[in-house]
Amino acid sequence: MTHVTEDDLDDLEFDTLRTGDHISAARRLAELAEAVSGGVSRANVLLRAGEQWQHAGDHARAAETYRSAIADGGETYGDPRAYLADALFELDEADEARKLIEQIRADRPRDPEVYRAVAEVLYAQGDPLGAHEWATAGADVVLALRDRAVGVGAGTGSTPQDEDASLTPGPDDVALAEDSLEALLRLRYRARIDLGREEDDYDALLDDLLKNE
Repeated sequence: MTHVTEDDLDDLEFDTLRTGDHISAARRLAELAEAVSGGVSRANVLLRAGEQWQHAGDHARAAETYRSAIADGGETYGDPRAYLADALFELDEADEARKLIEQIRADRPRDPEVYRAVAEVLYAQGDPLGAHEWATAGADVVLALRDRAVGVGAGTGSTPQDEDASLTPGPDDVALAEDSLEALLRLRYRARIDLGREEDDYDALLDDLLKNE
């Protein structure tokens, strides 16, 4: 068994960015997934392997690897179903991809990165309306977390998550969510341009974030 940390995986991916050899990285990650012990979950390593297969253009292998990550059931970053949906779209299996996206929606995720991932997938597939919807929902998740943390409820929008007052986010939760906010708002703005919509309060919030950088 091999002890693997997130830093180890990050280093491997960084080297791959330099070499461009995504196939070797995918194979190495697949090997690590079978031998990993502690540090990171097998599912997490499989998810990263799937991403490398996609970067290599082998969407079928990517989909197979994402399915393995989902079947494993271990802890992962984001939601493996969003990554699988991306691969399925590339394989012209749009119906199954959209079923996965609807499953994610039904689960009402609290991680804004899940919303960002789905929004990016839909935008890449030429669905600005779907991307706009998911990016908005993701931004609302961040704003709801922010509002619950300070107890004022003054966000731009609202989500079903707002109904659960028992969810009290800590400073780390809010900080991580805030990191996603700009990306969500940028993607939402691009979708709004494609849809021919005028700027709104969310766009004003993006302007404020950019001014404070």
